[in-house]
Amino acid sequence: MDNNTSAIQVLNDNNISYSIREYPENGPVAAVDVAAYFGDTADRLFKTLVTTDHKGGYYVFCLPGEKRLDLKKAAALVGVKNLQMLKPDTFQELTGYVHGGCSPLGMKTLLPTIVDASALKWDSIFLSGGRIGLIIDIDPKILTTLVDAKFEDISKD
Repeated sequence: MDNNTSAIQVLNDNNISYSIREYPENGPVAAVDVAAYFGDTADRLFKTLVTTDHKGGYYVFCLPGEKRLDLKKAAALVGVKNLQMLKPDTFQELTGYVHGGCSPLGMKTLLPTIVDASALKWDSIFLSGGRIGLIIDIDPKILTTLVDAKFEDISKD
């Protein structure tokens, strides 16, 4: 499989240490199932969600695989009234990624990015490597440098 994704390129260009894990592209889909495939808990595997305020604002949120985004908290953190998940037809055009293979790294456009604060309890977290079937294992603090990420409490069970 091709591992030359935009996310991997960003890591390489910035000499960031990372490791790769792969799973079958036709295998698990949900973050919890991907984590189980690797024998890990879903609280260390972070999914990337992209939202819009429908006024031209787009925002990226990374949170543990078993959690749901608290849209009210998320909207307050980015200073808007409400947020909705980005529609599939806009998703790939905006991010350069497909659903299920979206990474906060290497998006076509750098968007405001908030990572759930629980990421900081880990020395490394798992994120999409930029395609379905590719996971990267990186230090979460690196996201501050690479995408100007902020760490906040954004998830709910």
